Order: sequence, then structure tokens, then C-alpha cells
Amino acid sequence: MCTVTVVPTRETVRLACNRDELRSRPAARPPHIQRFGYRRAVLPVDPASGGTWVAVNDAWLAMTILNVNQEDSGRKLTVLPRSRGTIIPHLLGCDTLASALSHATALKPTLYAPFRLVLTDRKELAEVRSDGRHVWLVSRTALAESLFFTSSGLGDHLVEKPRRQLFLEFFSRPGDLVARQENFHRHHWPERPHLSVCMRREDARTVSHTVVSLGRDRVTLTYHPDAPDQPAVPVAVSIGLRTGGAR
Repeated sequence: MCTVTVVPTRETVRLACNRDELRSRPAARPPHIQRFGYRRAVLPVDPASGGTWVAVNDAWLAMTILNVNQEDSGRKLTVLPRSRGTIIPHLLGCDTLASALSHATALKPTLYAPFRLVLTDRKELAEVRSDGRHVWLVSRTALAESLFFTSSGLGDHLVEKPRRQLFLEFFSRPGDLVARQENFHRHHWPERPHLSVCMRREDARTVSHTVVSLGRDRVTLTYHPDAPDQPAVPVAVSIGLRTGGAR
């Protein structure tokens, strides 16, 4: 369960993610640098799976994964062999977006519950989906505008419309894109807390907010270990880009 925005600015690309989880799930471990083959990456770690929901490596590859909660999938809920949290670590050794997409679309879908994987490299954005039976590339396009993705354990169809309408309202306004992105992720409807971007309900809530910034010569992942409208001490970790220069 997440809400994700990807915002290109003049200096950087910012991927922001609200993570929504059950209140009973253990807190994630703060982001740190790990090595994946020849590449380094920074990511927070979910202790339940040992995996992650958002990460960036030193090849300018940022990625995040959302659950897919279909209205009526026709598929019985079972305990699957692998957590969706293990998908991103499988891709962090890749050098290019094309390589990451090749690895992602080669995943065996029956090993995982349905998912939606969003990847960007500053220039392009791609989306890969799985319905638990098939994995396919939905789109790969130039990153020219702000984009939005969301999911909810209540059913993606319940939150897609109100959250998208709010996204369009925020990003049709004049003003600084970064401020609009931050305000969007902090937004909470008191009368509709279960549908809010900064979500709260009896069994679940927004537990963290992560921003990945793809700069010209380094990438930074900033992790806020609580809902973005709540006070917390953020942790920021940067990696210099191995190839150097601007892209």
C-alpha cells in the first residue's frame, strides 16, 4: 500500500513514496548503503521480508514497488514463496533502465502476489506490472511531467479516483514543484482518513515517507520514519555516481 509521485525539476528528479502498512508490522530499518554486484545502492529495509519497497543505486536507477489489490482477481489468497520486497534488491545490480526492465519482466509471476513496479533513470520512466499470472511492461516513456501511482489494501479502485483528483489539483496550481509534491504527500482528509494520501485507519496507517532525489552528480535517499505530517528525525544517505558528469 503506497502513494508515489515522480516529479522532474530543472535540477533533479524526485521520486516520493508514502508507505502504508498494518499497524502490527514491525518498523523498517533506516536506509543504508549496500553493494549489489558492482553497484552500490541505498535503501531502507523491511525486517519482515529482508527486502525493500524503494531504493536507488549509483547508476541513477530509482525504483519503488506497490501492491496491486484488484477488485476481483479471482485468485485465492495463499502464502506465496517470495515477498514482493525481494524484487527491488534483485534489480539493484543493473547498470541501465533497459537491463532492469529485462530482469523485471523475466520474473516468475507465480512466485509473488500482484505488483506494480515503477522505475526511473532521470530521463525515462517505466512501469512493470504483474497480476500473479503474467508480468509485462506497461509503459516506458520520456519523463516530461509529474506522475502519480497509488494502491490500498481496501482495493486500489477505491483510492485511485480521489487521490488522483487531488494530485491533479495540486499539480495544476502555480508554484514550486517540490513544495507541491511535499504538500501533496502530507495531505489528509479528516472526514476521509482511510482514503487520504497520508492515510489512517484502525488497522493501518502511513508509516513512513521516502524521497529519492536523482541529482546531476549524486543520488540521495531521505527517509522520514513516520507519516509525513508527523514530526520525526529524517535520515538522508547519498551516493556519488560512479560514471560522473551530468546525464
